[in-house]
Amino acid sequence: MTLANGTSRSPVDKWMAQVEAHHTQSVSVMDVTQRTGDFWAGFAPSFRDDPRRADDVVLNRLSEFVEGEDTVLDVGGGAGRLAIPLAMRTRSTTVVEPSDSMVNELRLAMRDAGVDNIDIVDSEWEAASVEPHDLALCSHVVYGIEEIRDFVRKLHDSARKRVAIVTYMESPQAHLAALWEPVHGDIRINLPALPELVNVLWEMDIYPDVDMMPHRRRSPFESPEAALEQIARRLFISGNPVREERLRAALPDYLEPTSDGYTIRGAKPARQGIVHWRTDI
Repeated sequence: MTLANGTSRSPVDKWMAQVEAHHTQSVSVMDVTQRTGDFWAGFAPSFRDDPRRADDVVLNRLSEFVEGEDTVLDVGGGAGRLAIPLAMRTRSTTVVEPSDSMVNELRLAMRDAGVDNIDIVDSEWEAASVEPHDLALCSHVVYGIEEIRDFVRKLHDSARKRVAIVTYMESPQAHLAALWEPVHGDIRINLPALPELVNVLWEMDIYPDVDMMPHRRRSPFESPEAALEQIARRLFISGNPVREERLRAALPDYLEPTSDGYTIRGAKPARQGIVHWRTDI
């Protein structure tokens, strides 16, 4: 991006501007209830997973970064999808998570798994006070972080051995961007993701390794009505009858039937990578 005076914005500036523009666009269509409260209420149970699963390539790779006596810091650890299995492999794990619904789900998941070596810090990362851990992990969180430099620097300073950031090639809702215009009347501004993150890190003199993982199949919608309900929430329609009717009218052109449900036509596979670097060398 080039400014009016002919100079180019740095990767950090570009990231910040893109996140700010996305958030401004989102807030402009939200009602009061969507701007406050716990965004993840109602979603949190879907972020649990079997802590003893053996077929998760991301978890398996992250497990290679730790040994039995190591400690793990999981920033934005949600319901413990990674934190719980990593706690089973290490001395302890600390989860920093500001969402009450996610924390409640994490406690339930810990109980069900019989895991008691997880400490929970109910806080935004920027305000959290934690001791350094061997591995500082952050999975699918950075997209919406405007002050990315401070966020990453704190991760770096909190890792005795390594930082690992798991992120998609495109932000998680990018495959729904095409539906924003017929509903809201303007082109959706997507959040930055893995390519932009690598550029930010280079600007910070951090030169990471990037391990690309096999693409993750997007979960299909069970029916057009299920697609309408789920997409309406992600587009912040919130029962607005005019916008809901616009979405209903647009959906047939964007939904593609498959053998087990409906997907967004033309959506790219959910490719993700682990961006990681050593802090002890």
